[in-house]
Amino acid sequence: MEIKTFWRIIIKGIGLWLLINSIYVVPQFASSFSFIHDQLDWGNLIAVWLITFGTLIFYLLIVGVFLFKTEWIVNVLRLDKNFTENRIDINFPYNNVLSIAVIVIGALAFVEAIPKLCSTIYEFLKQKELFRDYSGASWLIFYFLKALVGYLMMTNSKTVVKLIDKRK
Repeated sequence: MEIKTFWRIIIKGIGLWLLINSIYVVPQFASSFSFIHDQLDWGNLIAVWLITFGTLIFYLLIVGVFLFKTEWIVNVLRLDKNFTENRIDINFPYNNVLSIAVIVIGALAFVEAIPKLCSTIYEFLKQKELFRDYSGASWLIFYFLKALVGYLMMTNSKTVVKLIDKRK
């Protein structure tokens, strides 16, 4: 495996991890609705929404660069320079190594989300409220979606690799 290929795998892995963690912005956006209740201050609400959307857009731009412009990052940062050898002795094809990275990142997301999902479900059941009245509903949905995305990444790693690796 070439040094450049190694760095592409690392950068794409970081991009996937950032993509999964960018989902944290969504419950924060949803939690801004809980501050509304009886009194509506449009100035503060719009400011919170703009900051949240700005954060999400920034995250997605960074993720896009990491996932789809990896060659550019490797060239700009000169990550493949100053090595004594041009190759690393790994006899796995590039797609297989990238697929393993996707599976590991999906597994980490899944394993991180499941305990939090269970504790959030337990808290919801303990409150004996309707789902729409529950203050932690956005986090409950978030942890469910994070576990689902992690599971889907583990089971559909080849599809994810095809999506993020469109080399020329």
